[in-house]
Amino acid sequence: MNEDKMPRTAPINTEALLKIIQFTLSNYNDKVSFDNLSPQNRFLDEVYTNLRLVGINNVTENEVDDYVFTFMKDNSSLLDSGNFNSEEYIIPQKKKFEWDGTEKYWAWKADYYTGEMEGYSEVFIQNLFDNFELSVGDGSFVDSEIYDTKDTEQQVDNFKEIPLNESVNEQEEEKVDLDTFEAPFTSEDFMNYVESEWDVEMLDLMMGIISKRKKFLEQMRYHGNPRTVVKGYKRYDESKTTNNLKLLQELLKK
Repeated sequence: MNEDKMPRTAPINTEALLKIIQFTLSNYNDKVSFDNLSPQNRFLDEVYTNLRLVGINNVTENEVDDYVFTFMKDNSSLLDSGNFNSEEYIIPQKKKFEWDGTEKYWAWKADYYTGEMEGYSEVFIQNLFDNFELSVGDGSFVDSEIYDTKDTEQQVDNFKEIPLNESVNEQEEEKVDLDTFEAPFTSEDFMNYVESEWDVEMLDLMMGIISKRKKFLEQMRYHGNPRTVVKGYKRYDESKTTNNLKLLQELLKK
């Protein structure tokens, strides 16, 4: 189904939302331009507050906020003109977005190692570590831990809209080349699987597939090796012999 033709549902009733917007406008001191509305706006904050006051849940949990903001942007011309007829308003269509990004920060990190070495004196070997002639990093890595971070910054490298509902049937299935296919199990694995299987329907399915494959191979072998015709044992053609006899009789009459 085309996304433009899919039924659209809203987390907030349109008439109720319009009443909240109209009420907020009547108590708002500054002029509001819905066409230039941004996500960070004091008027939006007051709309969210009034939505909570009338019992609309999940406000400030992104989904409702996102819907309210998009509703205002998609219907900015109606709101700016003061037209609050709910039947003329568009319900925004939910979409899906994908992003790639980078997070950078300074961090205190600890790496844990374990190691062993032969020697004669614990004091001497400990002195090697003290003078950095031997490092704990010379051992085997065990684990790491980040204790603290600061100056965190993030950067969105790529942002795009992707299909919201992608049907499994529309996805391109990976094709298998049966001529070069190799089973990821041995005959012993297969026998062990059959012996351990308790689902009768699964066993029936396997038997059906095996029988079908066996019949196909037998037909291929039959067509590849046609039956040998033994001379001297051909089928007697009665009609041909009768015609020859009649022809001989006519010649003798002459």
